[in-house]
Amino acid sequence: MMEAVGEHSGAGLAWRTLAGLWESFLERLPLIVIGLLVLALFVLAGRVLKRAIVAAGRRTRLHETLADLLGRLASAAMVVLGLFVSAVVIFPAFKPGDLVAGLGITSIAVGFAFKDILQNFLAGLLLLWRQPFRIGDQVRTGETEGTVEEINTRSTRIKTYDGELVTVPNMEVYSRAILVRTAYGIRRSRFTVGIGYTDSIEQARETIERLLHDTEGVLPDPAPWVHVTELAPSSVNFTVYFWTDARQDRVLQTSDRVATGIKLALDRAKIDIPYPHQVVFFHDATEQQQRKTA
Repeated sequence: MMEAVGEHSGAGLAWRTLAGLWESFLERLPLIVIGLLVLALFVLAGRVLKRAIVAAGRRTRLHETLADLLGRLASAAMVVLGLFVSAVVIFPAFKPGDLVAGLGITSIAVGFAFKDILQNFLAGLLLLWRQPFRIGDQVRTGETEGTVEEINTRSTRIKTYDGELVTVPNMEVYSRAILVRTAYGIRRSRFTVGIGYTDSIEQARETIERLLHDTEGVLPDPAPWVHVTELAPSSVNFTVYFWTDARQDRVLQTSDRVATGIKLALDRAKIDIPYPHQVVFFHDATEQQQRKTA
């Protein structure tokens, strides 16, 4: 009999608990509906804000990746704000300040754990914003040189001239000096050639200048220069400066034409291209040594 009463009392307690929860839910249902509506409005506002940021980025020629990222961050911030507001609406006793204070300590620990990731992320934002180079530029950073294929929030992908892919962390790219070879569209190259001391400097200069004027790939403006830069032990050295398209393949092709053309042009003009040489004298010192000993 006592067991039956206990079971009846336990079942009644469970029922009353469920009934109380149901009544509490019904009482809070209007607040839940309002909170969900508020959250939906914030989500919608976040999407509208993202589209507005992306559109503004296109008008201001902001990097597409950066504009999309800023739009996503703004949309996520709106959703988080909507969650806080909805929580306050549904649970009036909820205090966002207490949660933020608790997250502050956690964020410090997370910051130390993901320091490198955060540094690369911030460096990526700065690279996308300031744009020291663009996709398709040929750059050199550290020991890496090649064509930029992608810039994201973590790393910069560079395809080397040998056809290899190098992924460089953004923090390294941002903190190092960057040589952007294609920044201005044209690039100056130099070439050194020597002539003999008995040859005419002006004839050699005119021959080289005429060759540069007729060489494909050498730009007429800025004009090429041919300067005497050294009186070497066995030659008078010219340094030849000329401008070409900044792309690496064009530079190599034009430099080959210039070097080949100068050699052939100087040969036709009967101008010697000397090379270092030494003169060695041999003599027999035996007789001199015998005279000293006598």
